Amino acid sequence: MTADIDPEDIFSDFAMEEALTPEVLNAYIARYPQLALELTDLFHDLTMADLSAAAESMPLETNSIGTPLAEGIASVSAALSGDGLRALSRRLGLPRDFIAGFRDANVRLGSVPATVLMNLAQAIDVKIQFLITYLQQAGETDSAMAFKADGKPRSPSVLEYDEFIESLCLSDTEAAALEKLSEPNGLD
Repeated sequence: MTADIDPEDIFSDFAMEEALTPEVLNAYIARYPQLALELTDLFHDLTMADLSAAAESMPLETNSIGTPLAEGIASVSAALSGDGLRALSRRLGLPRDFIAGFRDANVRLGSVPATVLMNLAQAIDVKIQFLITYLQQAGETDSAMAFKADGKPRSPSVLEYDEFIESLCLSDTEAAALEKLSEPNGLD
């Protein structure tokens, strides 16, 4: 990078990209490797803002007209474990490890594309706020375990979404199913 290019200009150009995708992020990182950390942080901030805006535009359920939060979270829990996990995996065409990674909080929530979360909530047939609340709670550790264990509990390694996907070694069919899940209205 030459001395006459201001990093703020790069960040501004990045933020103004029409489609802010992981591919766009990778292209900017390839051009400006010295700004990789800052670009990644900006990417996550912007995608979480998009997710918040999408969640705000979705109708919220309240106790008087819909399912209470606890029941919604229970629905997510049932869909991400046991028979629900297997059925969801088959329906999406993705390996069970993909679904289990969300259940077990192996993926940093802030790195998951908003469209994946929205389509996953749609596949589970719950409101997105139930899914997000469940995923946030799944990342918390139970402090009571520290008293029963021989040693202190270790937090599991949490991966960025792209790293998590790479670790799954998806087949071509599964990769196509993931691409569909990543598209806006990918389940329609």
